[in-house]
Amino acid sequence: MGRTGVVCMLALLALPGCGGRTPPAEACIQAQPADVLQALGGAPDHVALADGTPLSQCVRRTIDDGRLQALGATLTAAADALALQMRTSDAAAFQLGFLIGATDRGAAQAAGLQGDLANRIAGAAPPDGGPRRAMLMRGRAAGLRGG
Repeated sequence: MGRTGVVCMLALLALPGCGGRTPPAEACIQAQPADVLQALGGAPDHVALADGTPLSQCVRRTIDDGRLQALGATLTAAADALALQMRTSDAAAFQLGFLIGATDRGAAQAAGLQGDLANRIAGAAPPDGGPRRAMLMRGRAAGLRGG
């Protein structure tokens, strides 16, 4: 291989590091609301999908419109279920807060429609946080740190 071939090979190897994006994990693509709720059951210690992928990473890496829409539907369904449960459950309020924080974290690391998804997830909570506002906010802080 000549000098030009070596330069071309190095340029090709460098491409993923220069703006290339790592695709989302298969667990992100296949996730269902029950998978997200199961992952949130470990909050705040270890919240990840079955393959170990954090929720924020799913949000950050999913850039294809169709996949982002599917992920959004999954996360929204989980958020809506937690919002109903949080009326009587501190754990659900914390988990919803964690999901909001994790989605915010992933959206902040991405440049695109992920911000709209984060806003939709945050909209599942009562506007003022409701009677479990403190738990919701604790969960959000934990999700921002490690979601």
